[in-house]
Amino acid sequence: MSDADGRRRGADEALQRADAVRSVLAEHRAAGDRQRRLADEALRALTDAGLFRAWVPRRFGGLEYDLRTIVDSTTALATADPSAAWLVMILSCGDWLTGLFPQRAQHDVFGDDPDTRVCQVLTPHSTARRVDGGWVAGGRWGPASGCLHAQWAMLGIRLPEHDGRPAGSAYGLVPMRELTIKDTWFTLGMRATGSNLLVGEDLFVPDHRILPVGPAIEGRYAREDEENVRYRAALVPTLSTHLIAPFVGMATAALDYVVGESGRRGISFTNYERMTDSTAFQMAVAEAATRADVARMIAYQCASTVDSHARAGTYPSYVERARIRQHASHAVQQCREAVDLLVSAYGASAMADSNPLQGLLRDIHTGSRHAIASTLGNPELFGRAMLGVRPNITELI
Repeated sequence: MSDADGRRRGADEALQRADAVRSVLAEHRAAGDRQRRLADEALRALTDAGLFRAWVPRRFGGLEYDLRTIVDSTTALATADPSAAWLVMILSCGDWLTGLFPQRAQHDVFGDDPDTRVCQVLTPHSTARRVDGGWVAGGRWGPASGCLHAQWAMLGIRLPEHDGRPAGSAYGLVPMRELTIKDTWFTLGMRATGSNLLVGEDLFVPDHRILPVGPAIEGRYAREDEENVRYRAALVPTLSTHLIAPFVGMATAALDYVVGESGRRGISFTNYERMTDSTAFQMAVAEAATRADVARMIAYQCASTVDSHARAGTYPSYVERARIRQHASHAVQQCREAVDLLVSAYGASAMADSNPLQGLLRDIHTGSRHAIASTLGNPELFGRAMLGVRPNITELI
């Protein structure tokens, strides 16, 4: 079987796994929203379907899907429950990032169970001091999506100068049993993600569970298996591309619902007995669909760029990486605007608690404020990269 045939087979399998759990996710979505955590039934369905091991290294029983495949499967999940898809996205990224660590750290995390879940808060909210064999860190990290269902956390840590190396940030792997979860996630949307605050003091992080960010951003990872294509992909472009998927799913779900209802609903205070007869409604639907299509195409193009470099053993340039982050935020914005347009076209009843559009509206407006998707910061960092202006506003490019 060729590599292309293997990828196609993996894509078909991933979509089958996602489609198989969509009805369970939809059934328990409202309960998750009320409880502010993913329902046990939904978590079990995702786990049983293997969707939490999509980016676990294959040698531990993982699936190592390519980037476009995981974008498609996560998109499908989001049409049923955006919070569930968000957790799959976040926890999959945690698994993938763990695959960039030395094998000893990977064995610590996945050695006993390939379904081990790794949440992450990559902003370095911590202090740290050097000790024999590693670091002692403490801090408060949030929001930590998926922390209620994770066994490990990957935390941003600021490291001082040490051993002749400059100060800088790093990611550290810490067992969840060593952390306290503060119940802080009271939000407009994405409630079932349980994105609470993590607190830890005197956390010992051994050297093999530390990944310095500066080298990793440039593709210099700590893993030993240099030939593994999945784990030589560019760091921030991989995370940015996967981030698009839940938003495409939400826009798709809103579009499907509005189109499905349009033939049996009129437009209040007009002569239209069916929405489908209104030219203005037709144009709104077309515009929303186009925005969702553009977002999906951007995700595919970004995934193609990231994986093509990984297969070729090359690393995208600084400007390419900045472009992908900017394109990701543009895709997210297109999806949010598509949902806004569909809600307006549908009418005020979309705001009812019983209407699925209301939940989609809340979720997409909450999720789209993620810092990686910033429509303020990303154009600036992309413009600086294109024009050669240094330093940039973040190292996460």
